[in-house]
Amino acid sequence: MERKKITELYGVKLKPRLIIQPKASVNMSTPAEREDVLRSIRKVIAEHREVLVALKDR
Repeated sequence: MERKKITELYGVKLKPRLIIQPKASVNMSTPAEREDVLRSIRKVIAEHREVLVALKDR
């Protein structure tokens, strides 16, 4: 089964992927910091799933 590529999302034309280096680092040396980081990641994924999937499939 072949997926249809999304070329536009919310009126914005998607361009080919670019490698972007991180601008900040995250410290996960303690269990509490690790939980905070993982919770934040899950929140971003949950709120922006449609956009992330479209960007992945472009």
